[in-house]
Amino acid sequence: MERKSFSNSRSKRAGSWLVCAMFALPMAVHAQSIDLVVSNPTPVQRVQVVEVDAKKVYQRLGRAYGSPLIVRNVFKQQVVYQLTADSLLLVEAAVSPQRKAVFHITCGMPRAFQSAVDGRLYPWRVDDFAWENDRCAYRAYGPALQQTGEKAFGFDVWLKSVPGLVVAERYAKVYEANQEEKRLRSLGKQQEADSISLNNSLHRDHGNGLDCYKVGPTLGCGAPALMIGDSIVMPYCFKEYHVRDNGPLRFSAEFIYLPVNVNGENGLIEHRLITLDKGSSFNRITVWYENLRHRQKFCAGFVVHDAGKETVRLGNDYVQYADPTDNPDGHNLQIYVGVLFPNVKSRPRMLQNTRLCKGVSGHAVCETTINPHEKITYYFGAGWPGSGIRDQKAWQHEIEYFCSTLKEPLKINLK
Repeated sequence: MERKSFSNSRSKRAGSWLVCAMFALPMAVHAQSIDLVVSNPTPVQRVQVVEVDAKKVYQRLGRAYGSPLIVRNVFKQQVVYQLTADSLLLVEAAVSPQRKAVFHITCGMPRAFQSAVDGRLYPWRVDDFAWENDRCAYRAYGPALQQTGEKAFGFDVWLKSVPGLVVAERYAKVYEANQEEKRLRSLGKQQEADSISLNNSLHRDHGNGLDCYKVGPTLGCGAPALMIGDSIVMPYCFKEYHVRDNGPLRFSAEFIYLPVNVNGENGLIEHRLITLDKGSSFNRITVWYENLRHRQKFCAGFVVHDAGKETVRLGNDYVQYADPTDNPDGHNLQIYVGVLFPNVKSRPRMLQNTRLCKGVSGHAVCETTINPHEKITYYFGAGWPGSGIRDQKAWQHEIEYFCSTLKEPLKINLK
């Protein structure tokens, strides 16, 4: 399995900045500059990551592509930016209703910024791949888990109540606690071992959120799947992954799955390209299949549990739901999940299937078809009171606001 090195990619970026600085310093007096103007045509406040063709920026500046930049706001403060693998320049913009925000771009060495996103593989945890932004965290199951035979198919949700990155720290603490727990049990100290396990469990909130979403043999939150009639062909764990972008404003990675045979077609290989930006409650996911020769039924959605099935909402181009967690009586909270198909004609519906596992009513999905060589893009995400989504009504508002930003995007100009 191919695994991209995070340390190598960061060192390469640092190296390219250093090279640029060496030839740019003597020319600093003559440096050109341009303005990035972000206009908000809507009557509501907008705060989001915006993107512009990075090649055009460097052409205007007259500098080599990839040279380090300094981006400043109107107060001349440096703001964070990112160059993506697909040649986009990203900036986070806050724009008042029907007004403009202006960013001044020059070539130079920027100050260090803390990343708001992160994603990486955790091999010791049966190849978990987890990613996060300042709002929520998600997990995809890897090949080591599939080899154990455990049936866990879809995307998992890890709740967060702080904007900082927490996933790597959670994994590190659990790993250390596991080692100490084993040591104590080997000494017969069962009570102390139980205490270590409880105080470091991922399924308890220790101050920054927790993992209390139940996936099992389901789509979890937002996974895609082909269909045979009204039955979902459950995708298993990914075979390999490729991280494309890893902060500070955007995470993106492609996941590739093992070949499957569906509806008489053999060797269908699923690809998922997932993108998560700072400040967003929703992942963008693009799905396509190698070796697909005929149109196939396709869906994406989330598992519905018996304890919360009355909260399922089917919209024109979305499904949303208040999940009761894996322990409704213990946690006493809801996880708000949603799958949105704003740009794809689909049929939101409930698929009843109680045979998946105990306590599962079925799935709420957006159903459509996919053609050979076609790529389908949709969105999935989650929230909870700890991240500012106080109830399901607020989650509905979050969905409507997000879809409105797609229909009326901020306008970008270079001057």
